[in-house]
Amino acid sequence: MVNGEQVLLLERDRGPVGLCSDEITERNRAWNALYDEHMDAVYRLVRCLGVPDADAEDIVQRVFLVAHRKARQLEQVQNMRAWLRTVAVRAVSDYRRWRRVRRLNAALLQATCLATTPPVQMPEQSALSDEVRRLVNGVLNAMSPKLRDVLVLIDLEGCAPGEVAGLLGVPVNTVRSRRRLAREAFCALWEGEDDA
Repeated sequence: MVNGEQVLLLERDRGPVGLCSDEITERNRAWNALYDEHMDAVYRLVRCLGVPDADAEDIVQRVFLVAHRKARQLEQVQNMRAWLRTVAVRAVSDYRRWRRVRRLNAALLQATCLATTPPVQMPEQSALSDEVRRLVNGVLNAMSPKLRDVLVLIDLEGCAPGEVAGLLGVPVNTVRSRRRLAREAFCALWEGEDDA
């Protein structure tokens, strides 16, 4: 007890102890602690990998659903943040694949409709308070996904090239080459943003 509050023991980068506890209150506290500790990092990674704001929360929830489904395996995970990062990269990859399918289906549906209805006007979302974040996200979204993924994972998330190679399933030298190309592309696009 610290200041009258119960403290949930956390192991460094492993997440909370008790994810598979038989006691429901302990298990709930452990899952809440895991979510609170890692949600922001997972959300930031998902956004930096190019998922639009409207879909990012769904992808983050998918990551934690996978974690919940694999709760028994989590006790053996050595680095929870790295494990969640791997799940997030795979979830984003699945999202991109299904987004292409949904776009194709939407185009086919629109082509077959005789009458089109005017689009529903949604209220504008409030602008981000940080102008630089908006510009960086714009530049990242303009980059090819292969280059953006490497740039985000190495330069923003601090992953080693070997770890990124394992996550993306490509050789380490390919990761290094993509990083160099990604930095060049980012600089070129950034200069284009400054001119605009």
